[in-house]
Amino acid sequence: MKQVTKNPFKDKALSTLLIRFSAPAVAGMFANALYNIISRIYVGQDVGAAGLAGITLLFPLGLIYMGFSAFIGVGSNALFSIRLGEHRPEEARRILGNGFVLLTLFSSVLTVLSYAFLDPILTLLGADAEVFPLARAYAVVVFPGYLLFGIGAGMNHFIRSSGRPKTAMATQLIGAGINLIFGPLFIFTFHWGIRGAAAATVLGQAISFMWVMWFFLRGNTMYRLRLSYCKLKKRIVLGCMAIGFSQFAFQLASSLLNFILNHALLKYGGNLAVSSIGIAVSVNTLVLMPLLGISQGAQPLIGYNYGARKYKTSIQTLKMALRWGLWITTVGFVIIELFSVPIATVFNSTDTALITMASRAIRILNFLLPIVPLQIMATTFFQAINQPVKAALLSLSRQVLLVIPLVLILPLFFKLSGVFYAPVVADFIATLLAVYMLHTFFAKHNLRLFGKAKN
Repeated sequence: MKQVTKNPFKDKALSTLLIRFSAPAVAGMFANALYNIISRIYVGQDVGAAGLAGITLLFPLGLIYMGFSAFIGVGSNALFSIRLGEHRPEEARRILGNGFVLLTLFSSVLTVLSYAFLDPILTLLGADAEVFPLARAYAVVVFPGYLLFGIGAGMNHFIRSSGRPKTAMATQLIGAGINLIFGPLFIFTFHWGIRGAAAATVLGQAISFMWVMWFFLRGNTMYRLRLSYCKLKKRIVLGCMAIGFSQFAFQLASSLLNFILNHALLKYGGNLAVSSIGIAVSVNTLVLMPLLGISQGAQPLIGYNYGARKYKTSIQTLKMALRWGLWITTVGFVIIELFSVPIATVFNSTDTALITMASRAIRILNFLLPIVPLQIMATTFFQAINQPVKAALLSLSRQVLLVIPLVLILPLFFKLSGVFYAPVVADFIATLLAVYMLHTFFAKHNLRLFGKAKN
């Protein structure tokens, strides 16, 4: 007898579906952001500003791992959702298998290269005599965690899009929970210092990876990994890469941006400025992760309805996700602006210079938080409906076309302040572009960005 499976994308109100898919993603990503910020607090309190600088300088390399994971994970997941909407489950399973193989290949090659060229990479990233040994000690231990994250995070998209958002949330909560528990144990009790922070990360990612693999090999799902689906197909590989390219470009551009940004910070403010921006980015991430969780929850709904030719439902999903995102970032902005000094003090309570510069960086970097959802949701929308060129343009407009030139130009006139304000100026211009592109698309479907359908 043919198995009848309830369609997780139907028979419920749109708001209910968006909550069902987004809430677990928000919880999982918020937990990961909380881990990252607490991990830096541990390092800041135990090792000091130099330890924070070491982790911050490695951030561009971590973004490259995230970029390859998103390249395949997001791209194949969008194609997977569209095929489900088209009622083509066998093709969806082939996309799942191809995605797993590609994630494993890319992550493995990147890890080997990272170990082989570690010292030149650290020098290129700007590590000086004080920071180099700390950054190296962290990197040597943490790279296996980056490898497992690249595969596990990419595959976790499929769990969510197959109608199991709570299971996808558990993947993130498990990793973050392990990190939060073992981080202080390794750092303070075992006295492993910055290596302890790295070891906790690896342990958390390893257990998360095992959870994901168990789901696809033995779990209760119609979409299991099978060897027959893992044979790479050119049309699937190219299709996944085409859709995922915007996220890949976004992450690589973010890596390049952070590389240039760190060097500008070192030039105009030294390791103290690098540590300060590391704190500011951690705080920024704590607010943006829930926003990205809503984006991840909306993506399969948009993709499914677009594949099912329910175009207005896709657009309504975007608008609802956008409204929720604007509320989150506005509240985050108010809290950050009011409590920037106490927030900075949490990372290091004794270094007055670090507290002063970090609190300033926190306020500046998050100045335009309330409008950031327009950029992120627009990119997600065009990604989900298989318009990768528009998605890539939105991603690159901020990270490459705007921020990098601004980071290079503004400091010539405003020194360190120019470095701090460059992302803010870029956010404003990129948001205008996102609004224009969304307005143009909506007009074709007789809808407004903020309003009901035209008569």
